Amino acid sequence: MYKKFFTVISSVVLAVVLFEFFLRYSPFTLGVEPIRYDKDLGLWHKKNFSSRWLQGCYDTEFFFDDKGFVKNSYEYQKNRKDIVLLGDSYIEALMVNSENIIHNALYKVYNGKYNFLNHAMAATSPVQQLVILQKKSNLENVKKVIHFVNMDKDIYEGDSVGYDKNSMNPTVFLDFSDLENYKVIPPRDSTKKDEIKASLSNFEIYSLLTRIKAYIKNKKSEEVEEGSREESKKEEDLSHNWLQIEGAIYQTKKLLKDKNIDYTVIVYGENRSLKDKLTQFLAEQKIDFYDIYIVMDRHNLPLEDYSCDHHWNDKSHQNIAKMIKEEGMI
Repeated sequence: MYKKFFTVISSVVLAVVLFEFFLRYSPFTLGVEPIRYDKDLGLWHKKNFSSRWLQGCYDTEFFFDDKGFVKNSYEYQKNRKDIVLLGDSYIEALMVNSENIIHNALYKVYNGKYNFLNHAMAATSPVQQLVILQKKSNLENVKKVIHFVNMDKDIYEGDSVGYDKNSMNPTVFLDFSDLENYKVIPPRDSTKKDEIKASLSNFEIYSLLTRIKAYIKNKKSEEVEEGSREESKKEEDLSHNWLQIEGAIYQTKKLLKDKNIDYTVIVYGENRSLKDKLTQFLAEQKIDFYDIYIVMDRHNLPLEDYSCDHHWNDKSHQNIAKMIKEEGMI
């Protein structure tokens, strides 16, 4: 009885090990999770880490440096000023070849005049991005921050209302009572479940299981009638959401102004009413801003998406870098 039991267990373990080996060293590799628990942000990039980022229309290798930032493809020059880029997955751009990601493309366009640093992270809004500036970024040598704000997502991701800390990933939030005053809602403590997930995330089998789970979840959501979270939110009062986004941008401007650092916001997203409301706020606060679609069109530079997930592709990152130079943003 025991011999049969151990034979079964040994066979299962061997099968899992062989399958992991197959996934990691075959054309079917999925890569491993690029994030880990962080006491300040909730989740942050793994340090000194590289893996592959795969979808139906791309397969790229990405790299993080010793601080967990998206890595530069050039050597940092201490005698040159820094330009920091903030944003979400569109700027983090793990799906874009490293040398073409916007910060590396800008370094080429400006012929190495500045160090362009990518401090973006997926699934963050201006709220979490302010905390990145406060806790992760070294601002001593920074000349300018260019902040990409995605209004299709940020209006929802910056608000702690509706966030379930027991079932969702740990995330930091800021609760603004007005533009000047806020309290920090720290990420929940790391749990045993988080620690187990962190250990499993080093294996490709975990990536496979999470993708299967996401696929099933997406299929189920497709069956739900048009009452999605975003759709229903449009009918709700978004005043609290707006206060969080506006407060975070206002405090970002204040932080940078105190350090004599220039600040520009580049707004994008398909929802015109959300973009218009944000640009009105930016104008009222005398914050330098651009609508990316208007300025790209003015310079006759197209924005192209990946067909499988609508993130900007390599050419778009190169074109945005050209636009920033031609527009004289720096």
